Amino acid sequence: MWEWAGNKPQRCLKVGMDAAAWVETELNWRGRRRYRCVVSPLQEGLVKPSPAEDNLSDIPALEGRIRALTGQGTDSHQRRRSVLSDLPRRITLLLPDAAARTMVLQLDQLPADGEEREALIRWRLGQEQLFSLAGAKLVWQVFPALSGRRGRAHTVLAVSIQESVLQQYESLCESVGLIPHEVGVTSLRLFNLWRKVAGRLSRRKRDFLWATVADRALTTMVFQQGRLVFYRCKHLGGEPAASVTTTDQLDRVIEECGASLELCQQRHPDLAVTHAVLCGDGEVAALKTRVESSFGLSVEHMDWGVIDNVGLAARGSQRGFAALAAMAGI
Repeated sequence: MWEWAGNKPQRCLKVGMDAAAWVETELNWRGRRRYRCVVSPLQEGLVKPSPAEDNLSDIPALEGRIRALTGQGTDSHQRRRSVLSDLPRRITLLLPDAAARTMVLQLDQLPADGEEREALIRWRLGQEQLFSLAGAKLVWQVFPALSGRRGRAHTVLAVSIQESVLQQYESLCESVGLIPHEVGVTSLRLFNLWRKVAGRLSRRKRDFLWATVADRALTTMVFQQGRLVFYRCKHLGGEPAASVTTTDQLDRVIEECGASLELCQQRHPDLAVTHAVLCGDGEVAALKTRVESSFGLSVEHMDWGVIDNVGLAARGSQRGFAALAAMAGI
């Protein structure tokens, strides 16, 4: 589980299909911690998320982008000064959702010991036989049981990343002086950020749909009384995700959201989704309207407005979805 050191990284690199983003913490004059965000667009084809095949092409071009993004530049003296001032630079690395295979598990018991917990999760994934775990690294998040509910005590979202896929991203980071201490997928970290800053615990305990449009894919998660019961990631294809405002892309997103809700309802007949949270690249106003009209749900948007309300971003930070995702990694 990438537990190489005890402290949580204060820097995050988010690598996506259309942009990479870098976030690091800094203290303002009052001594309060703020997040400085910078974003760099990426050329078409440099990153192609896949759970089984190579994700990165033209590594030297990506190295140059990441060096510039993280403030190292290309001057050898500048790089040497940066490395000497901060060895090593531990980071959280966020991957596109489509670079991993993910599954929701229901477990009666969950060992406290990390190695025993991983062995149990790996065994349960193997029992499902949905994908091979040979040469795979696992990360996971536990959703504890709600008080007063009967049944299985723990819900685990297990994320399987092939070592060959992860090795590409780790090698890219290490080549520019970054050490991935934590590795995660974008949608789950965004959900955790929303849960942290959105407030109103009672709202988070109801049945709701979470939908992320990012890296030309749609990830849907369904929560029943605040606990995850369903996860699904589907490629959307086409142009960058900002084009979700086009009729074809909107239709595709609505179709896939409907399919996710239907599949989840079949597995959980007592589910009663009344609310949706949308988080996505580009303008999502049209998507919000379509979700409201198509499914009769009340809809909110997880965006920079939520961050501004709690004052996390440093002055001058760049905005956009990629920066928001990178903030979620810290």
